[in-house]
Amino acid sequence: MGLVAQGWLLGRTWACMSLVMAFAGQAAADCPPVWNGQVQQAAQLRAWGQDAALPPAQFQRVAFALADCLSSPDPALRDELGFELLSAWMRAGRLTPQTLRLLSDRWLAVLKAPPDEAGFHAPFAALALSEVARVDRVQPYLQPPERDALLGAAAAWLRQWRDYRAHDDREGWRHGVAHGADLLMQLALNPAMDPEGAALALASLGAQVLAQGQVAYQHGEGERLARAARCALGRSAWSGAQVQAWLQAVLLPARGSTWDERRLRQVHNARQFLWPLYVGLQEQPDAGLRERALPAVRQALASLD
Repeated sequence: MGLVAQGWLLGRTWACMSLVMAFAGQAAADCPPVWNGQVQQAAQLRAWGQDAALPPAQFQRVAFALADCLSSPDPALRDELGFELLSAWMRAGRLTPQTLRLLSDRWLAVLKAPPDEAGFHAPFAALALSEVARVDRVQPYLQPPERDALLGAAAAWLRQWRDYRAHDDREGWRHGVAHGADLLMQLALNPAMDPEGAALALASLGAQVLAQGQVAYQHGEGERLARAARCALGRSAWSGAQVQAWLQAVLLPARGSTWDERRLRQVHNARQFLWPLYVGLQEQPDAGLRERALPAVRQALASLD
């Protein structure tokens, strides 16, 4: 590591340590958040977001408690209180880069840890990281090593994820594949993604197109994977032949001369991915991308008939 990189890393370490010390009590807070001795409800915290006079430190402190909500089995705490408020505050610029870095470190640790049996935490950590990546895309603050680490962790996590539970009427969403695709899409939308990073994202997305034959997607997973893949293809600079080779490898497990339930699920999932990809590419303003990718997608669709 060069001296410049070492200096940057040391500076970031001290900045994060300072913020950890400042908010040590809140970083271990329980969900829902407590402020001035009172439990804060979603409506109260939404009102905070509309109050331009509130000091920035107030948002930083409560954000750590909201992050704890992402592992809750209660969808009202996990979705409405935790993720929706964190997303709104990130999009409104309420959270500082230092806070976002600390939260990112927590969520990346969740992705790298063995999955919990309940299956909520990692998918929502991935979804929250997609909002972190969006902040960096709109107003860059991450250094290239940080962005690369986020991409590497996101791609590795989605590729190995095997919990295909999507929605439950009582427990709400898990939706790990869709959330992982959203994270890779936000990274691919960033002009900072290079062709090597795009290839890594496409390999990870492709690994989930057929859901390993375990389930037939029913909750928009194919569309979310296709949207992310279209963005990554735009960064890849792949030739038409490379797109074709990628799709052939992705669809290979769905090939066969006989039909059983596993293959039926795989062909269903292939179509759930290819049709949104085809339509998205048709609407793509980049003529070069259309010319490179559309023939390969057409051929892949025809091969499923």
